[in-house]
Amino acid sequence: MKVEQSKVTKIKLTDLERLDPITVFLEDFELGKGKITIECYGKSWSSYWPGMGGTIAEFFIRCDEDYLISNLSGERSTKVAEGEDLQADAKQRVIKMRRNKEISSREAKELFEDIERLDMYQENYGLISQLYGDDDWIYNLPEVPNPDYQYLCRIIKSVQAGLKEIRTAKAA
Repeated sequence: MKVEQSKVTKIKLTDLERLDPITVFLEDFELGKGKITIECYGKSWSSYWPGMGGTIAEFFIRCDEDYLISNLSGERSTKVAEGEDLQADAKQRVIKMRRNKEISSREAKELFEDIERLDMYQENYGLISQLYGDDDWIYNLPEVPNPDYQYLCRIIKSVQAGLKEIRTAKAA
């Protein structure tokens, strides 16, 4: 068995607006290679970069949130609409179909009633395919902002601000 020990920098961010305390672990293996682990409210995200130029802190500060999120969690900025969001979009599609005279007023009324019961698209394949297309309906479903992505964006911005503050304090 081989056991190695390394130096890790731990940073704790508190008194954050609309966020619980954040703990950040930074580990530079060598210049240009490093790892970051971020923990907030029992959830954690971690990533390693083998070629980044500079320290992990410098690298993390200069990257945009979308790139960092794709490496830390893979969350997308949007997600497929569900529940009320899906119902609202489906109703708009029925209205459009009715205006284009693709369906009768009776069919529109029946679709509206079906939409009121719409919950999960897997259980309502017939209705969903009628509204969003037979073959590629899964690609036509509406998307809404992903709250998990937005939450992680706020965390990343806070970490970047904290790292900038530390860098500024060291420079002074």
